[in-house]
Amino acid sequence: MSCVPEKISVKDKRYLFISWSDGSESMILLSSLRLNCPCAGCKHERENRPSSYIPLNTENQFTVKDIKPVGSYAIQIFWGDGHSTGIYSYEKLKNFISDEV
Repeated sequence: MSCVPEKISVKDKRYLFISWSDGSESMILLSSLRLNCPCAGCKHERENRPSSYIPLNTENQFTVKDIKPVGSYAIQIFWGDGHSTGIYSYEKLKNFISDEV
C-alpha cells in the first residue's frame, strides 16, 4: 500500500485520528474499532453470538492506552481493559467506516 499514516493520535478520547501520506485524514470512532477488533478471539466471539446477545461494554474497553506500529503495514492498539491482540492494517484503517461520527 502506498498510502501510509504520517500521524496517528487519539482525539477527544473518542476518535482515532490519522493523517495519511496522500493528504487525506480519517477520524474513526474508538468504539467501532474495538467492536470490530480483527483478532481471532474477537472474530470467533462475534461469529458465535446467540441472537439474544446483549453487549455489556465498559469505558475501559474503548480507552486507548498505547498504539505501536507493526512492521510497516499496521498498528497494534493496547486498550484500557488489557486487550491488545488485534492488528489493524493501514489498508483496513484507510477504508474503515465508523458506525457514527
